[in-house]
Amino acid sequence: MPLLQQRPPRLWSIILAGKEDHSTHPRLQQWLKGRKPKPFCTFVGSRSMLQHTWDRADQLSHPNCKITVVGKPYLHETCSQLGGRAPGTMLTEPKNYGMIPSLFLALTYLQTKDPDATVIAYPSDHFIYPEAQFLGTIQRAVWASERLTDHVILVGVFPPCLNSGSGFIRPHRQLGWVSTSPIYGVREVKEIPFSGEDLTTRKEGDFSNTSVLVSKVDALWRLGWDNLPTIVALFDEFKEAIGTSYERAALKRLYQMVKVHPTSLNALFQDSDALAVMALKDVTWSEWETPDQIIDNLATIGKQPLITLKTSPMKFKDVS
Repeated sequence: MPLLQQRPPRLWSIILAGKEDHSTHPRLQQWLKGRKPKPFCTFVGSRSMLQHTWDRADQLSHPNCKITVVGKPYLHETCSQLGGRAPGTMLTEPKNYGMIPSLFLALTYLQTKDPDATVIAYPSDHFIYPEAQFLGTIQRAVWASERLTDHVILVGVFPPCLNSGSGFIRPHRQLGWVSTSPIYGVREVKEIPFSGEDLTTRKEGDFSNTSVLVSKVDALWRLGWDNLPTIVALFDEFKEAIGTSYERAALKRLYQMVKVHPTSLNALFQDSDALAVMALKDVTWSEWETPDQIIDNLATIGKQPLITLKTSPMKFKDVS
């Protein structure tokens, strides 16, 4: 693809695959029969959601310049899905506490490898189509991060998905343009949809939060210090153990600290002055939290999920 010719130096991808889906919608849990977390499932075609994420990331950053963070119980499954792909760096978490510890674990290692790098962080359980349109937006966000070096750039979907579980981004004034895409400051990031508000009447509109972000490593680390200092301090201390004989023991001890706990990704986004947002347009994006979302999204591209071949229609009955 042409994007391969535009890879800037020092661009890294962080793939967040540690999610164990404990909060997955009950109907989706029933549909999957609890066999494995969503990133490792193949819903259509021949690639799992994690494999799709790897392949998207490798279109922008060099395949060796990626860090995949996975829960320890799923390391074997993750390695078995590489299928000849360059593995990059694999990091295993002793426990899964959500995206915040996963993200800062990867950043801690990246600070020792390439502290001046630009990083793209991807969840690995989202449906995205068409991928080329998505990658074009991410490429422009990378260019924006080279200009706005003190900002963390969020990627939002417009028009917003009202059933998104990741909340909404409310834009502020326009900061400028990158190629043909405007980039906005961020007024606030909301955990849940704005109750009772008509999104269509807003001047600039609100975005669904994809949880994809682009940033200089240093800018993202500073944002962590500003909003989550007790957690980031522990990772900062752990950095001294990387590459030593006691690294594994130090990592295990880190995840036993009470200050490392499940924390919403939106807790990182409280300092709006350090945030910017770019719109992802003309792309179907979904967190695939229910069977209905999966079936509807695949129907728009003329596909049926593979699992329906093995599942009775009664499986889709709402028993909640």
